[in-house]
Parts: sequence; structure tokens; C-alpha cells
Amino acid sequence: MKTRRILFALMATVLMVACGENTKIDIKYDHPERYSVGDATLQQPIRGISVDWLFGNMEILYTDDSAVRIHEEIQEGFLPLTDSLRMRYYVDEEGELEIQYCGHGKYRYGDLKNIRKHLVVEVPRGTVLDDIDIDGVESGVIIENVLSRELTVDGVKINVNANYPNTLPDEIDIDGVQCLLALHVVPETAGLTIEMSGIKPWLTCDLPSRKEGEKTIVGDGRCKVEADGVGVKLSIRELKYGGNDYGL
Repeated sequence: MKTRRILFALMATVLMVACGENTKIDIKYDHPERYSVGDATLQQPIRGISVDWLFGNMEILYTDDSAVRIHEEIQEGFLPLTDSLRMRYYVDEEGELEIQYCGHGKYRYGDLKNIRKHLVVEVPRGTVLDDIDIDGVESGVIIENVLSRELTVDGVKINVNANYPNTLPDEIDIDGVQCLLALHVVPETAGLTIEMSGIKPWLTCDLPSRKEGEKTIVGDGRCKVEADGVGVKLSIRELKYGGNDYGL
């Protein structure tokens, strides 16, 4: 799992304070000098993906290319990017691709809020990652059949749709405030052990399930799912091969 995060105070400020356009937001992460700026095509293999993202959407999907591709674009109708607001990326010595929303430093809340960036990360088809780790604020995420042993979602007002037609991760963890994780799965291959905790957790499941104490079990229960936080929602949905309208 990644150890660096967008400073949690950012999330608390966004959620709990009526921010004015000139409110200062401090974006901090370790070793900013190691990061490169902007879109990239990476020939080196990666073992995991960690993303910190704000006020926009992202997709993680497979490509038939042999390279890893990272691309961001401004959503229609929002302000253009300055260099400091372009994404940063870095592959560490263990092969973890780390992506930051923007440069390290202080920003006006209005400058962050008034751009909406869409991030696309493509990995070679057949790659099985050790982990996918998403830390977001007011973000929408699609994970389109990209296999990982662990999936972690952490943030404020983040909606994640993960599409798994074959194999689920071994472990899934969601922790935050007003977060939604929707797992789109095939009933024949879906096995989950779900534990919900925190304040006002919410679980819906389209598949047959059973209760064992505080746990909800689907199928053989292989994938361990833990949800915690405030107003965290978990939805287990049957995957429709005709495609899902994720609303991004």
C-alpha cells in the first residue's frame, strides 16, 4: 500500500468548510523532486498504481499496447491548465506508479475547483498488479477489468465503479466520507466476505448472500472486503455484459 497521501487537511477543508475562492489549500507529498510532469508512455513494467486525484474523473483500463500510458485532459467547459496544475508521476524502486493531481505546493481553492481533469491510465493487457490505491476528493473512478491483488479506496465524496468479469482482488478496503464503491461482478465467479463498520454504512447486494455474525458472505467468500468511515456505501451488482452507464 502507498504511504504518501494528499494532506488529509485538504479533505477536511473541502468537506467541512465553506471554502472561498481564495482559501489556501496545501498539497503535500513525499519527494516531489522525483516526479515528472504531464502525459507519459512508460516502457518499464509496473507492479502497482497509486493515484491522488481531485475534482475530476479517472479510468484505469487495459490496452493491447506493450507500454503503460498516462494521459490527462481538461473536461469540457473548464479552465485550461497551468504547468503547476498538470499531473505528476513517478515509478518507485518497487515498480509502484505514483500519480499526483498537481505540483507540490499551496494553491487557491478556486484554482483547484475550477478545473476538472480526466485521467486515463492504461496498462498492458494481462498485467496483474499488486495493488490499486485511489485517494480522491469529489472524484469519479472506473476500473475496467484491471486485475490487482488489493484495491484500496480512500477519500471524500468519491465514487468508484470496478468491473470484474473474471477475478476479484484478494482484499478490498474502502475508508472515507460519503464514498461509494460499486463492484460489478459475475455471479458464478464472485466470492466476497464483507464487513461494514463506521457511521451510517450502507450495503446493497444483487447476488444471493448469507449472514455470519457481522459479516455478509457471497459465494465462497474469497475476497475480503472492509468498509469503514462516515456514510460509506458498498454496492455489489451483477455485471451486465452489454455495458454499464457509469455516468462519467
